[in-house]
Amino acid sequence: MAKSTSLRAVEQVDFRLANGQEGTADFSGGDISGLGGLPLLVAVDDEHDFLSGAARCIKDGRLKQQVTHTIEKLLRQAVLLYCGGYPDGIDWNYFRQDPILKFCLGWDADGEQHAASQAGQSRFMTERSERDLRRLFSYCISFYIRKHSKVPKSITLDFDGAAAEVHGRQQFIAYNGHYEVNMYYPLFVMDGHGWLIAPILRPGNVADANITVDVLKVLVKRFRRAWPKVKILFRGDAAFHDPAIMDWCEANDVDYVTGLKGDNHLNVGSKQFDKQAEKEFKRRFGARRFDGTTGSYHYQQHLREISALPRDKRYDAYAELDQRSVRKLGDFRHLAGRGYGGKHKQWKKERRVISRARVTDRGLKRRYLVTSLEGYTADKIYDEIYSARGKAELVIRAQRALGADRLNSSEARTNQMRMIVCGLAYNLFQLLVEKLPSALKSLSTETLIHNVARIAVQVKVSTRRTWLRWTSSYPLQNQILKLCDRLNLLPKPA
Repeated sequence: MAKSTSLRAVEQVDFRLANGQEGTADFSGGDISGLGGLPLLVAVDDEHDFLSGAARCIKDGRLKQQVTHTIEKLLRQAVLLYCGGYPDGIDWNYFRQDPILKFCLGWDADGEQHAASQAGQSRFMTERSERDLRRLFSYCISFYIRKHSKVPKSITLDFDGAAAEVHGRQQFIAYNGHYEVNMYYPLFVMDGHGWLIAPILRPGNVADANITVDVLKVLVKRFRRAWPKVKILFRGDAAFHDPAIMDWCEANDVDYVTGLKGDNHLNVGSKQFDKQAEKEFKRRFGARRFDGTTGSYHYQQHLREISALPRDKRYDAYAELDQRSVRKLGDFRHLAGRGYGGKHKQWKKERRVISRARVTDRGLKRRYLVTSLEGYTADKIYDEIYSARGKAELVIRAQRALGADRLNSSEARTNQMRMIVCGLAYNLFQLLVEKLPSALKSLSTETLIHNVARIAVQVKVSTRRTWLRWTSSYPLQNQILKLCDRLNLLPKPA
């Protein structure tokens, strides 16, 4: 973005639109940026010393006298561009002269010194060693501990995997038969409030629960060292009901609640709840819509009719099938692996299984959980404890919105570094959300990118300060001013 000057010959463009409007445009508007919200993120970062601490974990092997862009500036530039919705390396070339980005990095907004280019970004990402990555992982855990002003009574650790499709010959990619694509299969570890603790890159053909115990060992050790009396709950979907995980959790005083894949033995244990749900459905609604000997045929025919509907009407049609619904929750003791599945599938003891039987016009659907929690009703465990795992899905969605699945480097270390940088950007947004007014706390990451990070701003540099003039038509002016007040950015009355 070249600096505008009054000496340059201004070419004017005349618009004569079909609606009758006429206008004239030129490039004499001065320095304007679309990233006017980034200084707010920098103010939040300065308050917590977040990115500076992460930069100290990275070793800089360059000669200091020849360094223009320090590791801290490179990391800050990468994180801020992720927050602005520009995760690709080519974006570094486009925005390296942006006045707001230069202002956030400590350069003069109208100066000759620009931010790093795509080549600088590439070197910054590819030169990271395994030791740098281990230090960054350790820092993420340390910061999570430090950000708690009070010792928490309990911590919930959500584990979840997500497919990251790739198109190339990246290191450690593999074909996954379930997703039918070449991919990485990253593991995301989050707390129960949506804070991302660790994004871990994995090959595409590993099991969902791969390395889970190894990660748990590190996290539990660090948390117990900082908070000896803290209660820890491991939570995951049905892919994480591995007996090795449950055995380790029980041996180390870690509670767990995970999904459980159904089988005939579980169906027998759930039979009483199935009957209760079916009896209640018949009492309240009568016979099911697709009941009887021909019910399956009519149901399949109806599904074909729904699939032929326009996309915007399909959701309502499917929802109508589940409109009449009855469910029953209960629990029973179960010992898996009796006589089949091999030793690696066998449980060492009976465990508590939560059963949910749901009857709709489609028929009976069952769902199972396995848990070490005692003293809680089945309803509380399912509705309040396990169902809160939906926040983990929102974190993964936010990671995709920020560009965490853009893993296009040939080396796995570089792609892991990209995931860490994306995770830092997400957590920086989380620190910002903690300061936002209550009306904005529920905004998704996509909305934060477009409505908070991307604010149109005019930049003018005077002798003593830089003036940032946000657009007058910005719809969230009052909320942003409240945020600025909480960040102590407003001038104090005399």
